[in-house]
Amino acid sequence: MEKVERREFGRLKILDSIRGIAALIVLYHHIFKLNRAVFENHLNDITFSIFDFISGLNKEAVLLFFIISGFSIGLSTLKRPLTDKNSVNGYFYRRLKRILPIYWIAILIALLVGVSLNLLYLKDFSLQNLLGNLLFLQTSDSLSESWVIPYGMNGPLWSLSYEMFFYLLFPLVYFINKKFLKNLSLYTKYAALLFIVLLGIIINKKVVFIPYFLFMVGFVTWILGYISSYCFVMLKKKNTFFLINLLVGLAITFASTKIPSDSITIIGKGMLLNGIFYFSMIFTDNLNTEKFQKFINTFFYKLGEGSYAIYALHYPLLILFQEKEISLIYQLLFLPIFIICCYYLEKRSIQWKLIFLDRNYLKLIKFKPNN
Repeated sequence: MEKVERREFGRLKILDSIRGIAALIVLYHHIFKLNRAVFENHLNDITFSIFDFISGLNKEAVLLFFIISGFSIGLSTLKRPLTDKNSVNGYFYRRLKRILPIYWIAILIALLVGVSLNLLYLKDFSLQNLLGNLLFLQTSDSLSESWVIPYGMNGPLWSLSYEMFFYLLFPLVYFINKKFLKNLSLYTKYAALLFIVLLGIIINKKVVFIPYFLFMVGFVTWILGYISSYCFVMLKKKNTFFLINLLVGLAITFASTKIPSDSITIIGKGMLLNGIFYFSMIFTDNLNTEKFQKFINTFFYKLGEGSYAIYALHYPLLILFQEKEISLIYQLLFLPIFIICCYYLEKRSIQWKLIFLDRNYLKLIKFKPNN
């Protein structure tokens, strides 16, 4: 039997550093948004424009989270393929244990902030909204059709419903691909995915809003990150595929002001970022980037290890500061303490056993992996 060539790899610290950079952009965006007048009053026009531009990269930062998430799941499943009951149940356990503790803490902090500010009368804090968030049905509060909005005005929680959707859907997609679609080309499968996503967008716009169709929009970005991981590990280049995605994404991004659907724009930006991510990986593969990566990791690796907690927990605290009229300088002085706490909280939460999450999920969803 011919030996399949593949890359041996350990923990890729640079991925955590990229997460850290993305989390920092999101954190900065919300500080800038909530204190916009302060920045405008104390910065000249050029500097303010630069700060404003960086703040505007908020959505791109979230899409970068999706890409790294897909890439990381790809690395994980290439090491531990989902081939039997134990591997699939182990996959669900690790994913739920990773995302749920910080998520529950984020909801609790939002509730405590709501109590301290006497805001529990808002629909953001309603029992119905809480239940919807616990079931990961929340979408952005900017959508009038939303079933559920992020709990307690904690806006960043919108993306965690996408993340949970990716995690739960992926084993089914993995199984269907292995069982039925193995002989189809990547282009055929990708075109089918785009067709399903576009159909969902049309249904949401013209018929009835269903949040799962919206989550599929993010799944395109996520699955491209997963495909990149396969190329990385199996040493198989997909240059033409990712070049097409990059060019289509670039065209959609440039034409975004003329596109009536935000979902299409998000797909385009995801294609563009995935193209950049893939070609950055390919072009640097044969270069000695160890010193550069070490330099980046020096500043952002620890930040990346606490990036999920930073992302999920910061916004209610910023709202509290805003309502209590805490000056920007004191907010900035608080941030290092907050980031350090997030780092230790996330490291500790990963170590929690949470045995009640270790169960036979295949029996619950009647899903049989390919033996």
